[in-house]
Amino acid sequence: MYQFKSDCQSCLWEQLAVQGVESKTIYFDEETNVKTVETRIAAGATIPRHSHTHANETVYVLSGDFIEDGEKYGPGSYFAGKAGTAHGPHHSVGGCVVITHWIGGPVDFVQE
Repeated sequence: MYQFKSDCQSCLWEQLAVQGVESKTIYFDEETNVKTVETRIAAGATIPRHSHTHANETVYVLSGDFIEDGEKYGPGSYFAGKAGTAHGPHHSVGGCVVITHWIGGPVDFVQE
């Protein structure tokens, strides 16, 4: 039996500091610093190149076009990076939705 269950349809979307990018937290465990979010990147929006000091990160593309450092990826694409690894910029021409999972430490956003 799972220790956590959620109907993510009821999770609230939050506008991030980057115009055209919003996310909703699907899961967060304060004790272990494990966090999972669903992120929508609007058509034309860009998340700048950045890193996360303490958290390892994975990203899975659910829909749309996800452009990572100038290369276009579609649904089913998967990315994994260790803490401190710079990645991005993330961009989308037509808009996309991704699932991001962090583990290993608190999540910060260090723009490169």
